[in-house]
Amino acid sequence: MVNRLEYEKRRVGRQSFKLKRKNKKKLSKIQKRLQHKQSFFFEQEEYQNIHLHPVCGIDEAGRGPLAGPLSIALVQFSKEALNLIFERKILVDLNDSKKLSEKKRDSLFHEISLNAEKIVHQFISNNFIDKHGMSYSIFYGIQKLYKKSGLRNSLFLIDGNYKFTKYEGVENSFRYHSFIKGDSRIASIAAASIIAKVKRDRFMNSISKKYPEYEFEKHKGYGTSTHLQKIQEFGYSKIHRKSFIIKKF
Repeated sequence: MVNRLEYEKRRVGRQSFKLKRKNKKKLSKIQKRLQHKQSFFFEQEEYQNIHLHPVCGIDEAGRGPLAGPLSIALVQFSKEALNLIFERKILVDLNDSKKLSEKKRDSLFHEISLNAEKIVHQFISNNFIDKHGMSYSIFYGIQKLYKKSGLRNSLFLIDGNYKFTKYEGVENSFRYHSFIKGDSRIASIAAASIIAKVKRDRFMNSISKKYPEYEFEKHKGYGTSTHLQKIQEFGYSKIHRKSFIIKKF
């Protein structure tokens, strides 16, 4: 009887081990399929158009801060680079800049610089934003990227839900598609988000030396409690956006 019970325990134990191993292998296969699916979705919007004309991703950083410029960037990858991204051989951690640590953004900034076919960047000043508003400032920034890039037969993939119809008819207008959460979906937009974010953060770190009392290196111009206290104490600096309403201190 004892031998029989011991035999059953061992048999059940072996079956449990086999089941766990089988489930682990199955989970691994599912994870690989999900990674493959994500990689394909990540670049298909740009890859399917790249045979027809240059395709570039565009994103901005700094819509919401109370101080500092708007930063906007354009990134173009070659077909070969997109294939490598798809195969997860380069830029493996590429993602929306807001989902990455500062250290990871800096690392990807360097890697993007090595692998992109074209990178163009533009700052739009706080004074321009105050005069023209954010929507036109973004449109104007993209126009500047378009002219600086030299790409006259290109398609711009833009993060967001922009419809620049009221600006149609402007000379040298660009062709574009906008994508909600494009910086999490499309490789070149994600890359542009990183370029724009890192460039702006570095600018704010640098300008903080000119205005040390505001501690821009800590909050990058966003409306943190510390920043609001500094505005209340020292007033606006020359790089603050005067048109942005501060509801309370």
